Amino acid sequence: MNHRFHTPLSVYRTESKRDDDDLFDDRKSGKVADLKCFVVNTQTEAKADAKPVMYIVKKTIGVPKKADIRLSDEVVLLGRRYLVIDSIPRRYWRELLVTCEVKGNNRA
Repeated sequence: MNHRFHTPLSVYRTESKRDDDDLFDDRKSGKVADLKCFVVNTQTEAKADAKPVMYIVKKTIGVPKKADIRLSDEVVLLGRRYLVIDSIPRRYWRELLVTCEVKGNNRA
């Protein structure tokens, strides 16, 4: 099983800092972990109503089951930042559903 975990992945925990008016000022991110993962599948959808055309990239990523990853964390995979939107536990590993938006000429 472990031969599949070879792609590097960085996990960032984002926290919202409140300012004096009790409004969210900015999102601070701190690195939580560096892991090895594998990509299960990739799905790309076009948002044709936006100019220039934007693509929504959704990936399913397998990570070790004991990894400290929560919903709304950001992960950096292959140089691109993704947002974790779902986490599904499997028998020996955990599936993360991550998404990001990219411009039309930067699609991968």
